[in-house]
Amino acid sequence: MSAEKNPVGKSKVGASLGVILAIVLGFLVTISVLLYQKLEWVEQEVDLPPSLKVLTNRYYTAEQLLVKSDYKVRHANDGFVLDKLPPQATLVLFNTSVLKDKGQRSKLVSWVEKGGHLVLSPRVDENSTELFDLIYVYVKGAYCEDDDKSCQRKLKAKREALEESDASSDGALDTPKETKPASTAGMTIQFEGDSLNADLASTQRFYVDRDSEESVVEADNSDWEVISRFKVKKGKVTIVPLELFSNSAIKRYDHGKLWLHVTTLPGRDDTVYLVRYISFPNLIHWLSDKAPYTLLALILCILLILWRHVPRFGALIPTPPPVRPSLTEHLKAVAAFLLRNRNYNRLLGNLREETLQLLQPLKIHYPGSRSDAELLAQLTQYDIDLITQAFETNVQQLNEFTQHAQTLCGLIDRLNALQRSASRRFNYGI
Repeated sequence: MSAEKNPVGKSKVGASLGVILAIVLGFLVTISVLLYQKLEWVEQEVDLPPSLKVLTNRYYTAEQLLVKSDYKVRHANDGFVLDKLPPQATLVLFNTSVLKDKGQRSKLVSWVEKGGHLVLSPRVDENSTELFDLIYVYVKGAYCEDDDKSCQRKLKAKREALEESDASSDGALDTPKETKPASTAGMTIQFEGDSLNADLASTQRFYVDRDSEESVVEADNSDWEVISRFKVKKGKVTIVPLELFSNSAIKRYDHGKLWLHVTTLPGRDDTVYLVRYISFPNLIHWLSDKAPYTLLALILCILLILWRHVPRFGALIPTPPPVRPSLTEHLKAVAAFLLRNRNYNRLLGNLREETLQLLQPLKIHYPGSRSDAELLAQLTQYDIDLITQAFETNVQQLNEFTQHAQTLCGLIDRLNALQRSASRRFNYGI
């Protein structure tokens, strides 16, 4: 009976603990709600510092505005940017280092003429000025080289034309002279049918020597412009002060909307390429891009040099004996002298001695009391009578000398072959 009552007692204790925990939890929740209702909200504004992307990219906000507006944006910061641009695209030159090379400037103009869209600032640095000369744009305050007579004549003619225009407008009695405002900040401009406000104070002015398709003119009675877009054959060039679209300036007036206007073309969905800096490639990258066959030839030459000089595994090639022509001539002369004097046995003696010297190392492989002639016959498969005659005959005639010399030379060749075979068997354990 006691065994049956224990489970009931444990269940009652568990239920009591559950009720107590529920009461405690309800009490804590009630206290928390009361305290929360008595709290006072405090609002505080915190200025967070800009991120690293904003600090390192002066035009990060303008770039993100294009991305958020569903335009394709790419960075083009290497020295081969002009070789990789598609025929129809927009190139924004924040950095003019790419214009240092005359060939790059010509490539840029050629790309624009084929349908490209170039956006850049009216700058007076040497690189920009030389590019502007190619598209007949004259920046106010720009300079010419001392030996560039054509550039000097163009600037002089333009200044004279502007002076005459100003003088004629000032001399008109029925036209009151307009007073130019002290500041042009926040002036209204028209661009692609939009009325925009932009901060155009202290911006560089320029003159376009052509009929511009779309143009924004700042000053009254003057041909000097602040923003302009004009055709260059199939392409277009937009000149605008790009400092209006920096992180700190794009939030002012309608600069954001103006930025979208100047970087896009009506009726075209171009990819916008931004050039903020130029990093020139290393030699290997330059060779692979400009001279791949030269780089391939260089690699093959290096491989051939390594193949020739790097140590290789395997048996060593025996060093050939040194060439001693004087010794060879001496031996031939001595042999010819002995042959003329019929000293046949003296000549055969050297061959017999060499044959016996080659036979000595082979005797250890064939123990026994056999004679040298018998061992030679067994090893070389020569007739034993020929061997005996070659070693024992006292030669008196030339034909005998020739026969015995042939026999001895054949024995020497066979013994040399046997020695090489025995050496291989010894080295490789055969």
